[in-house]
Amino acid sequence: MAKPASLTIPTEPIGSIPRPVDLIDRVVRGDSEDPDIAPLYEDAIRDTIELFEATGSPVVTDGEQRKHHNFATYCVHGLPNMAPDGFQIPFS
Repeated sequence: MAKPASLTIPTEPIGSIPRPVDLIDRVVRGDSEDPDIAPLYEDAIRDTIELFEATGSPVVTDGEQRKHHNFATYCVHGLPNMAPDGFQIPFS
């Protein structure tokens, strides 16, 4: 029986890369704007870049480590007319 050929599928991680647990815990507590959290963001960014470089990735990004909003809110984050309790997006 012939040995199956190996198949390589080139990929590039674009977008958010999982954050370290300590950074997630701080952000979940609502401390995302606290200046003392800056070193956690910087460490996460440094680690992400080092991992991209170590794997030979042709695309090196910060992995969106500082992004603390999601796909549904990034376009309205910080708008002056947004209610303190958010907004609704009717999907139907």
